[in-house]
Amino acid sequence: MPCRALLLCLATLCLQAGSPPFQKAGKGPGILLIHGFGGNKEVWAGVAAELAQDHTVLSVDLPGSGGTPGPVVVEGRADFGAVAKDLAALVRKEGLAPCLVVGHSMGGPIAARAALEDPGAFRGLILVDSFLGALPAAYMEPTITGLEADPALTLAVFMGHVSAGPAQNERVVAEALRVPVAVLQAYLRGMTLDPLAARQGELRLPVLQLAAGRRETDPAREAATLAQFGFKGLPAFRMIHFPGARHWIMWDAPEAFLVAVRAFEAGLGR
Repeated sequence: MPCRALLLCLATLCLQAGSPPFQKAGKGPGILLIHGFGGNKEVWAGVAAELAQDHTVLSVDLPGSGGTPGPVVVEGRADFGAVAKDLAALVRKEGLAPCLVVGHSMGGPIAARAALEDPGAFRGLILVDSFLGALPAAYMEPTITGLEADPALTLAVFMGHVSAGPAQNERVVAEALRVPVAVLQAYLRGMTLDPLAARQGELRLPVLQLAAGRRETDPAREAATLAQFGFKGLPAFRMIHFPGARHWIMWDAPEAFLVAVRAFEAGLGR
């Protein structure tokens, strides 16, 4: 019996580790696309097809999405560091280092952590309406608790704050409901810890935040917001706002999104 239990544990570890499922398209400089909370690699389908015309595009499923096993969990929280290491290893395995990495929402801190784990694997980081600091546990807890009782309603409320309308909200909720509740809860708890452990200053690659909505006109409030979301201390950081877009900028403003990505990449050589 002890031997059988050990084998089961090893099997579980093997399922949770290693390269995540991905879709690879195109030929050229590498771009790694990382989706956010409750999503999957298909959220990138439209812009990935455009980028694949002159890039090698990897769109990945984070652990727990697309029918995959969930992430490594430590004290109830998804281990972003373990996920990041696997993504950096995937970039190396596919021969795309150094590549551009794009992370939407929760995918942003995971992308940044990957760049810290293996700086040579990445040459630029694009955050899509994302963050690099810990989110308040008090903000996450009602959603974590609500997922136990009514996942559909809880996700509709949670996603509704950032969706561009009912149709988009229905889409993202439907995708999130394909992820096991325990995995969703682990990711939410994971976001309440500082994903970079205050190592922002070690991110030497250029970082661009694509932010939904209008820019804050008050410099003091803008500075406070940047600090709150973990952008203070980045050596090479800038931000572009999309006034007419909500959280899924790549859906709401795909053409402007692609222009921003290509312009950022063009500047990496300077």
